[in-house]
Amino acid sequence: MSTTMNALNSANIRHAEFVRMVVGKTSPTTYTFCNAAAPVTVSGITFSGMGSLLGIGQVERNIKSTSTDMMVSLTGINPANVALILSADIKGSTVEIWRGFLDSDNQIITTPTQQFFKRYQGIITNVSITEDWNDEVRSRIATCSISCTSMKRVLETYVASSKTNKAIWQDRYGTSETSMDRVDAISSTYFDFGKPASGGGVASPGGINGGNGGTTVPRIEYEDTIGQ
Repeated sequence: MSTTMNALNSANIRHAEFVRMVVGKTSPTTYTFCNAAAPVTVSGITFSGMGSLLGIGQVERNIKSTSTDMMVSLTGINPANVALILSADIKGSTVEIWRGFLDSDNQIITTPTQQFFKRYQGIITNVSITEDWNDEVRSRIATCSISCTSMKRVLETYVASSKTNKAIWQDRYGTSETSMDRVDAISSTYFDFGKPASGGGVASPGGINGGNGGTTVPRIEYEDTIGQ
């Protein structure tokens, strides 16, 4: 599905990056800011204007979705607030980034449609703080660098780390989930793949009493279609 950006048809293109962070799990706090020179309000949400103090990493542009990381940096933080940032439950918090196109009043263009497009969504994986001494203002300037991982990578890890059994699947997706109900039965069944089927089934080697017999399983036949 393509997205039409009417603002790109203008002879004078103004744009800004907008960030929303939801920090905390028990009592989440939402922070909104952008790299515009002044605050910008979008759909009732005011994004604080940070100008060049807000840095956003490169967003990869591909036809298909990719698992990319993102770096967001905030410069000019009061050193007194550094401890507050480090003590907050910030890892795992959600991050969303939009690009908005501005009119001559530095507000989002709304005609014919709102020119405000999401570019990235992920979670915070790491936070680092650096401090530099500024001779002009005779003060330490702190920079907060936030590392983010895309939601696609989170979902890939989420699925890859799942065990394929009934208990785990129903704990994750609810008791109505039945796709793994037969895993226990299949995992304890012996299949002698590649051996010609004989009789009504294939016996597992070494039965319960140590003999050659054992629990038989249904015969599985395959039709040879090679060369046909």
